[in-house]
Amino acid sequence: MRTTGTRRTTWAAVACAATALLTTTGFAGTGAASTPRHENVAASAAVHTLTTPAALTEDSIPEDFASVMGYTPVRIDGMLANPGGDCSSPVPLPLEFDTACKAHDLGYDLLRYASRSGEDLGPWARQSLDAQLDQRMHAACDTRADEQARAQCFVTANVATTFVTGNSWRQAYSAPVTESGLPYALAGGVGVTLLAGAAAWSIRRRPRPAGAIA
Repeated sequence: MRTTGTRRTTWAAVACAATALLTTTGFAGTGAASTPRHENVAASAAVHTLTTPAALTEDSIPEDFASVMGYTPVRIDGMLANPGGDCSSPVPLPLEFDTACKAHDLGYDLLRYASRSGEDLGPWARQSLDAQLDQRMHAACDTRADEQARAQCFVTANVATTFVTGNSWRQAYSAPVTESGLPYALAGGVGVTLLAGAAAWSIRRRPRPAGAIA
């Protein structure tokens, strides 16, 4: 008999494969990452700090960040974040991901800040930020006590982070730019279908109480 972990892994793999197909093959960009000759030193230091266990402090943010980007980062649940930030995702995200998304959005704004200075950061920066978002989303799912809810959360996290990673690959891991909503719409349709399938499969495979009629 399959375990819940196996079912979760199976649905997560299908979700990731389908989402990746839509976000890379059908709407492929350059996909080629190149290292800039000169990186913005202040933004580079901030991203390094943001993606390490050490807490990012307000002093780590470039002095003119607020004047360039239009807002001052704030601390939310211990994370320095963009108070108005969110995650670009083809599926609805649970509230547990909110702070991680806001922190990730601050990281992306550091990439945009560096780009506006004419000193883009290398591919390492966006890759590190995306990896951190992936880790934080899955850590948030681990806090759910109910096994089925936790499994569905993992599927959502995998769909969302695969979409984020696909976007980064298509944009050559450079500063994020706004794109057409078409990839989001198509990937969203696939993502919602997979989430519904994961939920239905989990319910169908739940052990029935003794004496229950099949």
